[in-house]
Amino acid sequence: MNHPLRLAENPGLSSYDLTGYKGNRGKNFYDEDKILQRVVERYSSDYKPDHKKAMVDHLKGYGELVGGTLDELTEASHKEGKYGEVVKYDRTGNRIDQIVYSHEQKLSRKISYDYGIVNLDFHDEWRFPFTDLHRQALTYLANQNGEGGVTCPLAMTEGMIRVLQGIGTEEQKKKYLPLVAGKGSFSHFMAGQYVTERVGGSNVGANRTIARKGENGKWILNGEKWFCSNPGDLWVTTAKIEDTETVGLFLVPRIKDDGELNGHHILRKKDIIGSKGKLTVEIVYEDLEAEALGRPAHGIANLIRYVIRTSRVHVGLAASGMSRRAFMEAREYSRYRTAYGKKIQDFSAYSRELAEMRILYAGLVMPIFRGIDWTQKGILAEQISTPLMKYRSSSLSSQITHRAIMALGGSGIIGDYTCLPRLHNDCIINETWEGTHLIITDHALGAMNRAKIRDSFVSELKKNFDSAKKYPELKAAAEFGENLLLDWNKSIEEKPREWKETFRVDLSDQAYGALVLSEFLEQAVFDRTSGSKKSKFDSFAKGFGAFLFRTLPKTFGDYESFRLDQEEVDEIVNW
Repeated sequence: MNHPLRLAENPGLSSYDLTGYKGNRGKNFYDEDKILQRVVERYSSDYKPDHKKAMVDHLKGYGELVGGTLDELTEASHKEGKYGEVVKYDRTGNRIDQIVYSHEQKLSRKISYDYGIVNLDFHDEWRFPFTDLHRQALTYLANQNGEGGVTCPLAMTEGMIRVLQGIGTEEQKKKYLPLVAGKGSFSHFMAGQYVTERVGGSNVGANRTIARKGENGKWILNGEKWFCSNPGDLWVTTAKIEDTETVGLFLVPRIKDDGELNGHHILRKKDIIGSKGKLTVEIVYEDLEAEALGRPAHGIANLIRYVIRTSRVHVGLAASGMSRRAFMEAREYSRYRTAYGKKIQDFSAYSRELAEMRILYAGLVMPIFRGIDWTQKGILAEQISTPLMKYRSSSLSSQITHRAIMALGGSGIIGDYTCLPRLHNDCIINETWEGTHLIITDHALGAMNRAKIRDSFVSELKKNFDSAKKYPELKAAAEFGENLLLDWNKSIEEKPREWKETFRVDLSDQAYGALVLSEFLEQAVFDRTSGSKKSKFDSFAKGFGAFLFRTLPKTFGDYESFRLDQEEVDEIVNW
């Protein structure tokens, strides 16, 4: 055979250590995830056996899809020419303002929707409660493929379901729940949120869209929305009631009852850094027909209670899922890549990098599910942990994905080699959703300043520190965490308001550090009370303590005692 370029003889093109490297595609992402399995096992301990088995089987099935078919579809739908487009007119010139996605994007949404990751309780064959543990474990798994054009719409759709169930009229529930949650619906995660205007997002009270009472109980809205996340078939929106400063919450269908396009015009899609699988657009309302959701006077309260709060939990889960995937990619690469005669996973500096990445993503996942459990039990500490985890999980995830890119070296920045560049950009977007760091830490500070909520937070964490101090090998970490907690609490109680507002990020970082140390120590004590002499979470607590020494301006204790030895590092990485 003729080889004019002599490729067959070129030594630079012969097989090498990464020949055949496929990353993590084809793995079951639930089976691979020991932290998630731990969470599911702990929080389903009171489930009936048949319910627990059905839930785990369902999670395993979705884990297989996420690691296989959905991973492929997500990659395919994130290519040039595959992103969604705004089609403004039909073939005869009628305005339709329709979003058209690629086949791969639509199929990805359909598979997850039909699997029931947001609406399993609407599936006749599912005979058990669709618990928040189950629902949010699926959300976390979905995000291991990045936002993917699915998980932002998933958050929007769950928020829509919750607000309809919570304050929707019986007519609204009957009309719209089948559209956004029905098993046979054609609208796959096509519920949106249109709140932000060019004058601002978090400062909803400054919005300028106006709502006036129309006929037949409808409202007529005029104004604009600067960021419309997931434009689709049904959305929630805000507007000021005419001649008042009251912000109402409204429900808007894209198509009116008479089949005509509702009064809105999509001006353009936004050119954003990440989350490109779903569109974000800019829109103008011109005599838009809407229905009130709940009492108009309670618009902002209902928006926060049902919509924003749901989205904030999703932000934390998204950050956790993407951080988990980043660790997976860095670890898998290290098993193949050879440098200077050995696998790079065998370099102690590299293995320590992997260990800290795993500690950090575990320090996102476990407190988020703890907060979900606190919510179900009515424990007030959750009102601090939810905004706290939205802030800290989203900021840490961008760091973790960046570190994973660096772990792969030059290969880490190539979009058709690894998913990491896409995940990293998605994480940056995730940091801005439902409040920037300065906004969300202000909300966390508001909860911290309320004595009953703060006392609950201190009580839950101190209980874990007190239990851990009984074990000599956990005492140093427990005392470190307790001192961190008490110093934080003292600052909240004694510092003037202006100081706390100025340093609210520092206070949030302190609270987060105490929360995660408390969580890891609780897990370590649980293992001992279950019969084990030691726990893997001993090393997680120790390693996280070392991270805090390096990242918090005020620390207590002996840094050297928190350095992980190589055996502990290997245990964390290989678990």
